[in-house]
Amino acid sequence: MECVIYERATGRSEHVECELADDNCGSALKRLRDLSDGEFAWVRLTDPLEGELTELAGSLGLHPLAVEDALHGRQRPKRERFGDVLAVALKPLRYVEDDAAVETGDIMIFVGPRSVLTVNHGRIDPCAEAARRLDAHPEMLSTGPWAVLHAVLDVCVDAYTDAAHRVRATLNRLEDEVFSTSRVDHTPSIYSLKREVREFRDAVQPLVPVFQGLLDGPGAKDHLSKIAPYIRDVADHLHRTDIEVRTLDELLDSVLGA
Repeated sequence: MECVIYERATGRSEHVECELADDNCGSALKRLRDLSDGEFAWVRLTDPLEGELTELAGSLGLHPLAVEDALHGRQRPKRERFGDVLAVALKPLRYVEDDAAVETGDIMIFVGPRSVLTVNHGRIDPCAEAARRLDAHPEMLSTGPWAVLHAVLDVCVDAYTDAAHRVRATLNRLEDEVFSTSRVDHTPSIYSLKREVREFRDAVQPLVPVFQGLLDGPGAKDHLSKIAPYIRDVADHLHRTDIEVRTLDELLDSVLGA
C-alpha cells in the first residue's frame, strides 16, 4: 500500500509509510482517520489481498459492494455512486508493436470527500505517471481528490491515443503487404489484429458514457468550476480516440474483404 497526504492550498505532500508488519498498517490508517480540513489522501493498492482491502475500506468508509468490485477487478468500464463516494472503473492499456497485441489491465478509482483510493490489477499501472503529473502541477491539488481522478483518467486516455496511433501504423504496414504483389496469405495476421482492436474497443467504447454526468452529484460541485474544463478536455480526447478505434475496426473489415 502507498499513501500520500496532500495539502490542497499548498500542494505539499506527505508520504505515509505502511508496511504490513507495522501493526497491519495501523499507523497509516490512523493518519487517514485524522486528516485535517485542508488535507486529502491518495491511497494506492496493487493486486490487494482481501484482508488488506477490507481493513482499508473501514477507514475510508467504502460500501461492501465497492470493496467486492475492487477486490476482483475485471470490471467493465463504468461509473457508480456509493453514497458520497464516486466509483469509476476503467481499463488502462498499451499496444505492444512487436507482438501486434493490445495488453489491458483494470483499475478502480474511488473518490470521496477527503480521500481517493485507486486499486490496480495487472502489470499496467497509470498511477505512477498520474502522481508525477500532480507533482508537476500542484495547483491542481486545490480541487482535492478530483485532481487524482483527473490525473489517472488523463494518463489512461493519453495511452489510448498513443495505442491508436501505433495500431494505425501496424494496419498501414499490413495493408501495404496485402496489396503488394506478394502471394503470402495475410488473413491470419488480419484476424489477429482485428481481435486486438476489438479488445481495444471494449476498453474505450464503454468509457465514453462514463464521462457523461461524471461531474454531477455529491462531491463534484465544490470544485466543479475548476476541474470541469480539465475533465471535459479528457472526454474530448477520448471521443476522438473512440472514433479512431471504430475506424480501425471498419478498415480491418475492408482489408479482409480485399
